[in-house]
Amino acid sequence: MWEKPQGCAGPGGGYNPRMRLALSLLVLVACETATVDTEDSGANFCQTLDDGDAVWVEDASDAGTNSGSLDLRVITDQAEDPHDPYYVAYRAYSLEPADVGGVQTTGQTNGDGIVQKTLGAGSWNFEATWSRGSVTCMATMTDLAITEGQTTHACVVLTCPVD
Repeated sequence: MWEKPQGCAGPGGGYNPRMRLALSLLVLVACETATVDTEDSGANFCQTLDDGDAVWVEDASDAGTNSGSLDLRVITDQAEDPHDPYYVAYRAYSLEPADVGGVQTTGQTNGDGIVQKTLGAGSWNFEATWSRGSVTCMATMTDLAITEGQTTHACVVLTCPVD
């Protein structure tokens, strides 16, 4: 059945072409079934610059008492692809309550430029910055309404001043 090809050293150094085909099909099937549905992951919103500054709200099943969720995506007008990771991935941001007496939240966008946070109900201001040499690029959105038991989706555009 199995024959060791000539020129292969050591035990098990060869392969059976039928076994290679079977393993290739197994890997192909495994890769197909492991595909992530981007629509379910939330990465499917904010696809073009036309979506910039869009905000919409929907019911959230996982929000806690007196809190809501923010699902925000940063895109850019500085590249042909608005999701260019050079501009949107791992950018520092801050979320500051617009109402008096709140605590600022800081962090980084993920590799897709997405921020997902549970925040207290109220109005929040978002700002992401990135320095490119002496130029500071910014993405800002003010008065994001976070409502108890709901998810606020937002799309904000990172822009850089023209020299």
